[in-house]
Amino acid sequence: MKSGDLHSIKTGLDGPFAEGASKTVGFVAIPKNRLMLIAGIVWCVAGAMVCRIGLPLLWHFRGRTQAALDLLAVVVFLVFYQLIFAPLVGRHTARIRARPERRLPFWDFFDGRSWTVMAIMMAGGMWLRLSGVAPGWMIAFFYSGLGFALFSCGTRFLVVYWRKDVLMEAAAGGPSGPPS
Repeated sequence: MKSGDLHSIKTGLDGPFAEGASKTVGFVAIPKNRLMLIAGIVWCVAGAMVCRIGLPLLWHFRGRTQAALDLLAVVVFLVFYQLIFAPLVGRHTARIRARPERRLPFWDFFDGRSWTVMAIMMAGGMWLRLSGVAPGWMIAFFYSGLGFALFSCGTRFLVVYWRKDVLMEAAAGGPSGPPS
């Protein structure tokens, strides 16, 4: 096997574009711990944007139904935080930690499946709001709970970044480092 063959396997490109591909990947590659910073910022911004839609609506529906809507928002938060987003933080942290490279492309804070789910959720959310299928009171509690769950998991990514958890060896005892 020639070195050019190995380069073709690594980048998936052949011919005149192969040399430029390694420079491009090198240009967008960042230390893998910074992927956690990017993920934290993206999730916190997304959560804030979703809350920006839900919280004013929740405030608009103040009155007799306020307690019920607040309770539903808490339920949405707990379901999304505990069952969906918090496990995702752990999964992405473990996936990035397991990668042998020290530098990765900045978009690797998500895997392909997560990028797809994010795109579907964004498109579905826009459709629900703009089509009028979901009433305002439903958007109010759902978006408020979802936004807080996204923001909270964004802070979890930031903690992983500050603790440098993805730089620890996988065999060192998990995300919090070696056992005491």
